[in-house]
Order: sequence, then C-alpha cells, then structure tokens
Amino acid sequence: MLDRVTRGDIAAFEELFRRFAAELAAFASGYVDGGDDAEEIVHIVFCWLWEHRTTLPRPRSVRSYLFAAVRNRALNVVRDRRTEAAFRERAASAAAAADLARGSPSPESELAARDIAHALAEALRRMPPRCREVYSLVREHGFSYAEIAESLDIAPKTVEIHMSRALAMLRVALAPWMAGG
Repeated sequence: MLDRVTRGDIAAFEELFRRFAAELAAFASGYVDGGDDAEEIVHIVFCWLWEHRTTLPRPRSVRSYLFAAVRNRALNVVRDRRTEAAFRERAASAAAAADLARGSPSPESELAARDIAHALAEALRRMPPRCREVYSLVREHGFSYAEIAESLDIAPKTVEIHMSRALAMLRVALAPWMAGG
C-alpha cells in the first residue's frame, strides 16, 4: 500500500489513513492527554507523509513506521508544553514574589517580573510575523493547528513548523529565567 501512496495514489492514502488513524490517535492520547491534540498529531503525520511520499524510506512495517512517527511528534508536543510551562511557572513565581511581604512588592521582585515580561515581549516582537501569529493563535486564543491551517490557508505541518520555531526562539530568549530561577 505504501508503494501505491509513494506513486500518488490518493485511494491508497485514504485507505492507509482509515486503517490506522483511530489506533494512532488512541496511541498519541497516551502522550498528550487529549483527543483533539492526539487527532491533530495524527493529521500532521499523515500530511507530512503525503507531502514527502516521493522520498519516503521503505520501512519493513508501515504500522511501526506510523507509530514511531506519531510517538516522535507527540514527544515534541510534550517537550514544547514543558518548556512553556516552566517559563510560565517562573513568570508566575516572580509575580507572586512581587506581592509578598506586607502586600507591597520588593524592588527586586518587581524588577524581575518586569525583566521577564520585557524579555517575553521582545522575543515575541523579534519573531517573524507568521511565527508570532501562529504562537498567538495557539497559546493566547486556544486554536488547534488544524483550525489555524484552515484559517490561514496553509498546511497543518506549516503551522507546526511555525510553532516549533516560535517556541525555539522563546527557549533561547528566555533561557536566563528558565535555567536558574
């Protein structure tokens, strides 16, 4: 069936999707704790598969290949969530520290909170416009990759690439606040 897909056979691709999508989504759910995210991961993997059909390796087992691809994509999502959660936790800690001690923030905690907020704003400002737009739609407005792809008329894989780039830029820009605390 994969040979037919590599030749551009849409019917074979649809059959492959119908055969494995539900099982792959259930598998991905174990990593990302959510049906929508799991389904999105599966859709992204299948979009990637179709876009790269002419250069695909010839795996011994298509099923194993798909499960590995879904696992890797799910682990990327988990890593990105942890990175963002760590930053948000540090930002929240800095803000909470500012409210301690008789209800008035210390100059140090106020400065730290302002520094983090400024670093985040600056990192977002420096992002390419499409990365910033995708980041905002995902993190601030809660849209799924599929919804963003449809509204921006781009492939879900392209949305994922923009989001990965945005998170990588934030990791670099905010590393001083994430590392030491």
